[in-house]
Amino acid sequence: MNWDGGRLTICKIQCDERPEGPWTDVEMAIESEITLLDQERNKEWEYRVIAVNPPRRTGEGQPSNTVMTVL
Repeated sequence: MNWDGGRLTICKIQCDERPEGPWTDVEMAIESEITLLDQERNKEWEYRVIAVNPPRRTGEGQPSNTVMTVL
């Protein structure tokens, strides 16, 4: 993964309970694939990813498009 021509170090995964729950951090990942465990069932969840800037750069990237699921 690249970030402004550099190497992406961390992705933050967030979720919220639909329709209007607050965004909550659920995992940090350095891989392009992860498995989320222990997600509450029988609810609608929306997920998004935020790139965390490499060291010596400030802030985070814009949130990705969201994905909705019912577990």
